Amino acid sequence: MPRAQSYTYLLGDSPTEAQRLRAQARLWDPTAHALFERLKIRRGTRVLEIGPGAGSLHRELRRRVRGPVDAVEPSETFARGIERLAARDGFGRARIWRANLSAVQLPRHGYDVIFARWVFLFLPDPAAHVRQLARALRPGGALAVEDYQRETLRMIPPPAAWDRFLAADRAFFETQGGHASIGAQLPALFTRAGLEVVDITPTVRSGHPGSPVWNWLSAYFLGGVIDRLVGLAGFTAADARQLTRDWVAASKQPASLLMGPALIDVVGRRSRQSGWRRQSN
Repeated sequence: MPRAQSYTYLLGDSPTEAQRLRAQARLWDPTAHALFERLKIRRGTRVLEIGPGAGSLHRELRRRVRGPVDAVEPSETFARGIERLAARDGFGRARIWRANLSAVQLPRHGYDVIFARWVFLFLPDPAAHVRQLARALRPGGALAVEDYQRETLRMIPPPAAWDRFLAADRAFFETQGGHASIGAQLPALFTRAGLEVVDITPTVRSGHPGSPVWNWLSAYFLGGVIDRLVGLAGFTAADARQLTRDWVAASKQPASLLMGPALIDVVGRRSRQSGWRRQSN
């Protein structure tokens, strides 16, 4: 199977990141499961997952199809985890492309469903990838993407440096050409790739101190990411120190609230007509 050329996932694939992904999955996997129900993923559905990471949804997809699910996973660490999962569940081995999506030659008309969660916000050319994945769909097949619209990310009451923090968060993804709020742009990209947009479903989760949402966002940002924002979009080291103090102080106030970034489910379906062609950009 193909090997990765260079792996540049912005958050890495360390044991700490894998642990964070597992905790995040416990909060968000039910939203994906509901999407899988709407997609009617069942036994025999031919599925490709882009960027399965720690594998919680890959496991669920295999359970639903009762068979192998192909994957594109450039991290050797995560790819080995997917292979171990496949060896345990008895549903058979699938194809894993160990490469960045841009380097993968997918089978044309190969899949009923292609699914990606938290992948497109990292990609420098999302329009090209939508076209690439649309070509790999069978007639009537669906491209289903879950990704962020991050403007809903708020702490209430807001700390003084919050707007600079949000600007730095956006700039963080832009350092490798990504877009932190790609979720809102996906419907237009799907349409330009010739897909009919059949589902746009937003989910926003919020919580007070001690809630799963509060713990999730606190672990992500205070666990090291906030320091990586320093120097981006005018966010200073002093801002990072003050925001950390404000965040810790807010965590001791039961009425404080964190609203998470909106997760947008976008589903585009390929025409069943054999004469389907990609629309021009």
